[in-house]
Amino acid sequence: MRAPVVLLVTALVLCGAVVEAAQYPGWGDTGWIYASKRECCNEAIDIAADYSADACRTAGGIPRPFAGASQRGTCSAEWSQDEDGSMMYRCSGEASVWCR
Repeated sequence: MRAPVVLLVTALVLCGAVVEAAQYPGWGDTGWIYASKRECCNEAIDIAADYSADACRTAGGIPRPFAGASQRGTCSAEWSQDEDGSMMYRCSGEASVWCR
């Protein structure tokens, strides 16, 4: 009688350890800002990563932070100049954080 209970508990523990990781895509748009292209893209990717992490939490998961300082998403940028000739950028980013 005791062996089936031990087997059941062991099976439940092992099944609980096999949790699938997922990624939830997020998108971000900075609007027109006075910044360098690099700063603009970093901001757009950060916005996208925040949305991705929120989607993970909404699904009941725990988002994993990005490791290191490497770029962790994609970005497209448009540029324009205001009436004074100052550069402005608008960036759109996409990022997916790992969710466990």
